[in-house]
Amino acid sequence: MTLPVISLKAKRNSLHPWIFDRMIRHPQKRLKPGMLVEVVSKEGVFIGRGIYNYKSNIGIRLLTEDASEPLNKEFFLRKLQQAKTLREEVLGIQKISNSYRLIHGESDGLSGLIIDKFADVFVIEPYSAGYVGITEWIVSSLQSLYPGARVAVRPDERTAAKEGIDFLPVAKDYPGPDSVEIKENLLQMRVNLETGHKTGFFLDQRENRLTLSQYCSGKEVLDCFCYTGGFAISAMLMGAKSATGIDLDEKALEMALENARLNTVKVTFQHVNVFDYLRTMHAKGEQTDVLILDPAKLAGHKDEMKRAHRTYGDINRLGMQVIRPGGILLTCSCSGLVSEKDFLSILTRSAAEAGVVLQIFKVAGASSDHPFSTIFPEGRYLKAVFARVFPYIKKGIEFHGETKHASVRQNTIHA
Repeated sequence: MTLPVISLKAKRNSLHPWIFDRMIRHPQKRLKPGMLVEVVSKEGVFIGRGIYNYKSNIGIRLLTEDASEPLNKEFFLRKLQQAKTLREEVLGIQKISNSYRLIHGESDGLSGLIIDKFADVFVIEPYSAGYVGITEWIVSSLQSLYPGARVAVRPDERTAAKEGIDFLPVAKDYPGPDSVEIKENLLQMRVNLETGHKTGFFLDQRENRLTLSQYCSGKEVLDCFCYTGGFAISAMLMGAKSATGIDLDEKALEMALENARLNTVKVTFQHVNVFDYLRTMHAKGEQTDVLILDPAKLAGHKDEMKRAHRTYGDINRLGMQVIRPGGILLTCSCSGLVSEKDFLSILTRSAAEAGVVLQIFKVAGASSDHPFSTIFPEGRYLKAVFARVFPYIKKGIEFHGETKHASVRQNTIHA
């Protein structure tokens, strides 16, 4: 297949798979958004092949830099096979779960594509117009690798607007089932593929759900931004004394109740604003042993960074104030623009304002089926910080024979 040729007007000094619009010499005759193209330097030297879209700030998404590697159905089948090998032969995820992320975008060599496996259902979430025209290749490859697989395409409306293309026709061609039941460690969950966020369920927290649940035996657990109840239910399965989940998404809470029944555990779910709930708890002097803070992404682009930092600071300060001395906090950020260093800095300030000290004993990220690449560090987006929380005790300090009180300062302790 002969591809249209796109040349660059700026020198490429990176292996990053994105080539931005400003670097491209766009052809006078416009190509449809999402066309597969061959990319050459301004001198005409081969650079790679990928997806072109003049309507997107990411003008080209490179898929290969191998001149001998054509972009055809066999290429995508090979990428999917490589991804399956990592998840099953290397990581062995199928031993503990029938669900995992199969394609994590650029980190699996397929820029702009997410595929999650939920039992025998594969949910495709395209972030690039390029996958509209080749969905059939992706689907047939999945069905070749996983006989009997069902496929659903769930595009995001904001992505469609950015990419300048209508994803609805392909979504109608591959509607998938309304829901599917999955297994993860001891946990059983029903995933709503109609109203669920993103692909329907957050597989990236699998390992963190298991880790957190191991600290919950005999404890009171509060799961904030609980979505469909994964953390709270996992805690009860591992012997928690009680668990409460709070969220503002009514449909998610309906599914959370169903999931609690599915696992034969009792969890109290409440439709309430997390900020208001924590303020009320603090005002009443109520506390919990274990607190999970896992809000939705707060910073999607740089203009939202200041607000995101402020919101993360506020919610963590409120959360730290309602944890019993020595209790456990799991606080998360899935905003890729907020670095781990910045997130830890936010937590340090929040702890000082809350009058507590954090003893951080684990800093984790997304589950291992969400790898990140050295040429695409953006793939490492999730931060999950596990810490014990202790009240700060202000002590007198001797200065030249006089006792003066030290101002309240905060140091984060790294284990």
